[in-house]
Formats: sequence, C-alpha cells, structure tokens
Amino acid sequence: MTLIELMITIGIVVMLAALGTIGIASIQSADVGATTSILSGAMRYVYTLAVHENKTYRLIIDMDQRVFWTEAADDQDDPCARYIPDDPSAGLGGAAEAEENARVGRRAEDLAEEGTTTTTRFVEDDSALLSEEFRPETNVTAVMTEHQSEPQTSGRAAIYFYPTGRAERAMVWVGEAEDEGGETVWVPSQTLELFTLGRVLRYPRVIDDREFMRDLK
Repeated sequence: MTLIELMITIGIVVMLAALGTIGIASIQSADVGATTSILSGAMRYVYTLAVHENKTYRLIIDMDQRVFWTEAADDQDDPCARYIPDDPSAGLGGAAEAEENARVGRRAEDLAEEGTTTTTRFVEDDSALLSEEFRPETNVTAVMTEHQSEPQTSGRAAIYFYPTGRAERAMVWVGEAEDEGGETVWVPSQTLELFTLGRVLRYPRVIDDREFMRDLK
C-alpha cells in the first residue's frame, strides 16, 4: 500500500470508530429518556390511583437493584390511617431507625421478618403496570423528598401519594453507566420534579438539589 492509501484507510477506520461511539451514546441517551418517561408516567398514575382508590400509596425506587414498584397502605384495621401520614417513630426501635425505615422505603415483609411493625402497613401492589426494571445501562442516581435534607444515592427510596390529592414533593435524578477504572458509576443526566398536586416536570439536564431546597422554603 502506498502512503496515501494507508492514510485513507486509517482515516476510514477512525471515522467508523467515531460513528460507532456516537451511535452508542445516542442509544444510551435514548434509554435514559425512556427510563425518565416511565418514572414520570408512574408518578402521575400513582397520584391518580391514590385519589381514586382512597388510600395512601408509595413509589419505591431501588437504586441498588435498578427497579421500582408501588406499595399500597393496608389500612383495613384503621380506615382513618389512609388520611394520616405515617408516624415513623411509632412501633420501631428508636426514632433514628424509624426515620431510616420510612425514608428508605423498606417493604412490609422486610420489617415483618425482623419482628417490627409500622403504624401503617404497606403491601406491594400486584399491578404489573406499577413494577418495572430500568432500561439497560440506566439507573436512578439519587432521590430527594421534601422531608430530606440531602439526596439519597443508594438503597430504597420512597415517595408518598395521599388520597387527599397530595403528593410528597420530590426530585429524582436519572443517569447512565460510565466506566471509571473498571468500575461502573452512574452519572446523572436528566431530572424529574414531582409537585404536591401531582404535576411532574422533566428536565433534560441535572438540576442542583439546592434549587429544590430553595423552592421548599
């Protein structure tokens, strides 16, 4: 091969590699958008469901397992409980543990195995529409509600929806996987904001959690 032919060949290889990288990035961006859209739709649906079914629901987002599901308050023993937000300090071994359980959104069966109870017992909703895995290579990177002082970046987070037509103000960050030194890290790229009346805004960028805190004041 002549020098010119070699340069042309190298140029074509570089161009194809660049196109492949762009294509992969586009697919990842589309997957992040799909995960964001699914969560946005789930929030709106659960808000409506809570009012329609006249019971408290909560959306559980598991950032470790990359899934979400919905739980409904089992208030058969106390019908009034459906109108009263949980008192996380009742029935548990200390206020700190209670707050952790409430904020992380541990499921009722997990608590039952440990011999603890809550004022309002939640059971997993059996609707397939309200339980789903995130798109490949995407994950929720953080969740913050109006009752938290900083975002939660791992474990199970819970967002509550009440039959009175009120949702817990929340912000959810969604991102994609990136490799850093052989370790997968989740980098946020989009943000969801849930308002008390069920409205959900989707931002194609990362919103600083300090903006969320300012809005709450």
